[in-house]
Amino acid sequence: MANNNLTSIVIEDAAGTHQLGVDALLAAEGKLFITDDINAQSAAEIIKSMMYLADSGTPIKLYIDCCGGEIRSGLAIVDAMDILSHKVTVDVICIGKAYSMASVILAAGTKGHRSMLPHSEVMMHEPLIMNGAGGSASSVKNTAESLISVRDKISDMLSRYTGLTVKKINSIMRANTYMSAEKAIELGIADNIASSL
Repeated sequence: MANNNLTSIVIEDAAGTHQLGVDALLAAEGKLFITDDINAQSAAEIIKSMMYLADSGTPIKLYIDCCGGEIRSGLAIVDAMDILSHKVTVDVICIGKAYSMASVILAAGTKGHRSMLPHSEVMMHEPLIMNGAGGSASSVKNTAESLISVRDKISDMLSRYTGLTVKKINSIMRANTYMSAEKAIELGIADNIASSL
């Protein structure tokens, strides 16, 4: 290794000199990051990377420092984690914040492999209507029914991941509920305080 900076590393080997991005080097080791808003594009990138790693038998380490994002995109990541966990472990490490949909991704990691840095934080709430609700009364009613259906689905998932009752999950999600690493571990959203990265 001839050079090291924050964005790339220059590697010298028998084939010559190569400059590789730190993200690419970490991804090759199975270390992926969710730090931007969760949306269709970011979810697709994470899922493609996880598929590649799982097919090669490389355990996945998913680092989260995220405010959340689109529900459907987040659920796509969770579905992929569930499927790929039959091939490799999926460690999830909260390195700052796991808010909203990101908290569900944290909880969905392989049991015993969900960690938090000591000063990281989780926030959970019910699904929100994005961009406001408008239109006819029937449209608003359909939107509300869809939101309740999604909330119930997420509550069922979180109950399965945490061991809490659906009633307890709904109580936690009723308002923005912030919790320390210790509290998140107590509630079964995570398993331990990370001792390594």
